[in-house]
Amino acid sequence: MNSRELVRSLLSSKPVSRPPFLPYVASAAAHYMQVPVQQMYSDPTVLSNSLEACQRLFKYDGILVLYDTTLEAEACGCRLIWHEGHPPEVDSPILSAGGKVSKLDASGIERHGRIPVILEAAKRLTLTAGRDTAILGAITGPATLGLHLMGPTFLSMPDSNHEGFDEYTNLWGKIATAMARAFGELNLDAIVLIDEELASLKQNQYAGIQGALRTLRNIARFYNMAVIIHIREVFADRPQAGFQMEADGFSLLNPFTDEVDTLYPAGTLLGAGIPSSALLGPAEEVQTVVSDLLVKGRGRRLFITSESEVPQATPAENMHKVIQMLHENAVK
Repeated sequence: MNSRELVRSLLSSKPVSRPPFLPYVASAAAHYMQVPVQQMYSDPTVLSNSLEACQRLFKYDGILVLYDTTLEAEACGCRLIWHEGHPPEVDSPILSAGGKVSKLDASGIERHGRIPVILEAAKRLTLTAGRDTAILGAITGPATLGLHLMGPTFLSMPDSNHEGFDEYTNLWGKIATAMARAFGELNLDAIVLIDEELASLKQNQYAGIQGALRTLRNIARFYNMAVIIHIREVFADRPQAGFQMEADGFSLLNPFTDEVDTLYPAGTLLGAGIPSSALLGPAEEVQTVVSDLLVKGRGRRLFITSESEVPQATPAENMHKVIQMLHENAVK
């Protein structure tokens, strides 16, 4: 069973010999392959070659294209700031001056900004690496994109501008479904919805978002893709809220809380994140963390990932250590 078969089996609730390793590698690939970050993020050839070469170096089980939450914001008109050697940042919210969401047009979003770069890179990766390695697409989640487009005022929208929030939910839904269809046409294996800000949403924001997520998941299922929500941290004051959302699985820093059986029904796909501090530390710490995750996740539909984007300064030895341990602990 190769890596893609391993991941597909896990996504289909079939028995697997070990948890797959699906780290969120982005700018770290530029660091390992010694190419400029901005060039990698803007050129489909450099991007696909760098991501594939990095996967071949470390032998992890899936390639994510691409952990970059500015992508959709840029396509909507936000200006980006590029600091040398670092991923891009949104300069300022495009709607911070009281602009209306209705002014933004999501039609044809897959042709705007750098999204064509990502789609072309994903297409190439499915042809070159996709036979043996799982290829996953990334979509920026509603909270993160809302903050990029509107700034902190986004969080108060349901109370101060209910109509505006409904318009935004509709906008994000159109963007997410367009991205999902584009990834589906490329025969990707899964979609990771990246939204580390999701826990900042209020209770009355969930209903609208849940409807958009349901549509996204239905489209993904049509294309035989799974939807994994990456939220990093569980909701501190209402832990069950996030897990009532429509998804096939969840990727978090620490899924094994005391309420694990309540939060995650039997058979829920779980991604356990290795802390960035461990990835940046000695190999012995990585070994301890992964061993603990394997013990706590025994008997569950588990994959191992990173808590966020893999830090650029992660020692190569630590990446090798993770996959080595997974193979050593595989069921014969």
